[in-house]
Amino acid sequence: MAYYKHVMVWFGSSRRVGATVGIGTLALAGVMAAASVPVFAAMTVQPLKTLRAREAEERELAEEAAFTNEVCGTSIRATIDWSTAESWPEQESIAKVCDGALSALESICRSDASRAQSISSFECAGDGTGPSLGGGSLRYGASPGGASSAFSETKAYLERAL
Repeated sequence: MAYYKHVMVWFGSSRRVGATVGIGTLALAGVMAAASVPVFAAMTVQPLKTLRAREAEERELAEEAAFTNEVCGTSIRATIDWSTAESWPEQESIAKVCDGALSALESICRSDASRAQSISSFECAGDGTGPSLGGGSLRYGASPGGASSAFSETKAYLERAL
């Protein structure tokens, strides 16, 4: 086996350390580095403005869910499915549209809180599919400009489903 004598290795400081490294070790390191390139290339970096806007939307939805939990006597956790909201208009709040669906659940709870006890999570999506319920999760697929219909659409759905 051939060896490279005194390969210089950098350790994040300005010091160099000499080492004897075999060709197999260098080849393995090269393969590992090449294999990691597609992983890093697939990662996308969100602009700071987008990250801050999303954080604000998530805080707003969490506040609305906290109120729903208070009204319903539940501990529903709310999330936004950002993968479905990539093209959501910047000037419109997806959390506000989805709040209409949470308000519909609150309305159901005011008449009979026990009906909401089976719901443990709420997912706000931006795909325009409307309300759905499955496995203890209430999902609302919001549409831009749909704040006025979210309440009535979800209330009618929940009246049948719960």
